[in-house]
Amino acid sequence: MKQYEMTEFTFHAAPPALSQVSVDLAGFFEKDGKTVEVKGFYAGDGVYRLRFLPEEAGEYAYTIRGACLEEAESGRLMVEPAEEGRHGPVRADGVHLRHADGAWFHSFGTTVYALIHQPKALVDETMRTLSAAPFNKVRLCVFPKHYRYNHNEPDHYPFERKPEAAGREFTVQPGDQAGPGNPADAAVNDTWDVDRPCFAFWDALEARLRQLDAMGIQADLILFHPYDRWGFATLPLRDSLTYLDYLLRRLSAFPNVWWSLANEYDLCMAKSSEDWQAIERFTAENDPFRHLLSCHNCFKPWDASRPNVTHMSWQSKQLHRVAEFMRRLGKPVLIDECRYEGNLPEFWGNISGQEMTARFWRVTAQGGYCTHGETFLPGTEKAALATRTGEPDVVWWARGGCLNGDSPARIAFLRRIIEGLPGPLEPLRDGLGFLIGMTDEEAREAVSRMPARVQGFLSSFLAMEPSERDRFLAFEYSYAGHCGEEAFLYYRDDQCCAEMTLALPEDGRYAVDVIDTWNMTVTRALDGASGSVRVPLPGRPWMAVLAVRQH
Repeated sequence: MKQYEMTEFTFHAAPPALSQVSVDLAGFFEKDGKTVEVKGFYAGDGVYRLRFLPEEAGEYAYTIRGACLEEAESGRLMVEPAEEGRHGPVRADGVHLRHADGAWFHSFGTTVYALIHQPKALVDETMRTLSAAPFNKVRLCVFPKHYRYNHNEPDHYPFERKPEAAGREFTVQPGDQAGPGNPADAAVNDTWDVDRPCFAFWDALEARLRQLDAMGIQADLILFHPYDRWGFATLPLRDSLTYLDYLLRRLSAFPNVWWSLANEYDLCMAKSSEDWQAIERFTAENDPFRHLLSCHNCFKPWDASRPNVTHMSWQSKQLHRVAEFMRRLGKPVLIDECRYEGNLPEFWGNISGQEMTARFWRVTAQGGYCTHGETFLPGTEKAALATRTGEPDVVWWARGGCLNGDSPARIAFLRRIIEGLPGPLEPLRDGLGFLIGMTDEEAREAVSRMPARVQGFLSSFLAMEPSERDRFLAFEYSYAGHCGEEAFLYYRDDQCCAEMTLALPEDGRYAVDVIDTWNMTVTRALDGASGSVRVPLPGRPWMAVLAVRQH
């Protein structure tokens, strides 16, 4: 066994007489007085498996018990130190992300919702694309997805059908999008036998998770979503928890998985708030390896202050509020949907590559994390390059294929800059943007700590209603972050500045670079700078300024 790598125990016995999910098989792994309990699962064909993810090197004592064993099995395992490049699961550390070994993780995500439900040739092509792309996280669904530009039937489903549903065709109401269901739909599940997993489906999913892990890509697994014609979105709570039980038994020991409870949970009309809280609680309590856990919204953000939620996964265009939520929550903030680069008629799928690049810089400069997507209309010029497999109507955000947008290369450029910094960025109090989201009392207290001349200047600003202040600041926001006093990053966005003034620490010496975020150039402007310095700029939009301490 090796640290941060999944290991597996395999047993052969008769198939379960009843549920193939709730099997009696558990392992107990003890080291230095701490014990981790892991549940096993049935993998089909008389095979039972139990998986463990060791996070420390050294010796473990283990005991495995279960009805499929003639007697308990005990022994000792030696776990060798992690191989170079193996850093372990990603966890939240304050408002940032870092691996179990302490290495920082700078999330640069993309979205391929129905990746695993495509023909094999298309999935293979997507994997090849990801291997050369700048993304180290991908959002993907466990259940198949029915939505515009994604109507294909998958080869396999997560469960076997009930006998009475054998051969049933899956149809939808007139129109392009399947309905999200309603509370009454959750009362019965007459299609899927959730106690009988489809092993071919889970084997295929695991194969892709292993591929992603080998490429250093985190799999942000979306456990539920509303875009459905098969009945998965309307599973009753009991069936939903049975599905999660199997998923967690099989997948928790993968080092590169995250749990996203849902994509747009608030459109899953068949699930109540109480249902979602039960799902959140069950997922957290049954993951022995404590993977990241979030829930993605359409309209109302999930309450990321809840103890089981490790970070905020937010669909929003209010990118100026990233620092506000970092301050409020004390947790990482991921803008997992900020619209997509493309040319679809739908408003969410038609921003330019330049705008997608700008949105990454706006989020990243504050210390947040952003997620990409690409949506070119089938039949248009860029969509014609979406796949070389001959599969029709391929849109990356839904089905994968090839990337053809203008933003991925610029995102790669940004990633290189961020990963070259001495640490993660935190929001910088540049301008008045830090007052966003404050109550009237909080804003007055913050202003009271400013110089007297500034307080007088802001008297009329404080007379505004808090909501009015926030709207004003949204258009006056300065996107900036810092790594202590080691580095300062300012993103000038659409401002066409001919120069800017930096207020650097007097006791430091800094190299100051001007970054053209679109043309991907870095130009040294100053060496040995300290205190108040003027930096010449080219008078174009999409520029950034980076000051790094010289040692």
